[in-house]
Amino acid sequence: MLTIYDYVVIGFFFLFMLSLGPIFKHFSKNDSDFFRGGAQMLWWMVGGSAFMTQFSAWTFTGAASKAYQGGTLVALIFFANAVGFFINFIWFAPRFRRMRIVSPIESVLERFGPVNEQVFT
Repeated sequence: MLTIYDYVVIGFFFLFMLSLGPIFKHFSKNDSDFFRGGAQMLWWMVGGSAFMTQFSAWTFTGAASKAYQGGTLVALIFFANAVGFFINFIWFAPRFRRMRIVSPIESVLERFGPVNEQVFT
């Protein structure tokens, strides 16, 4: 059974989460502010932030369980993912930088046109 304290904590959590939108809207005026911090952040900080957004609760719970059940093969798959992320960094980062784009969808629009952008998204 939930007590009054539990409901207070849940209510506070929802109000806090709802307040974050208007607060951060003040700091983000366009796409560049949202994705790159308005080009004011260091490259490694933006890259680390983008990398960490790829994680989810599954990574720390479900993936750990799967690795425990599957053993070395699953660990090898996760290692291969890390190698793949590094190759993506080496291959795509310089190209995105030269294109002066903010998001991957913007690159699809610039290179292949609006129809392909719609299909891709």
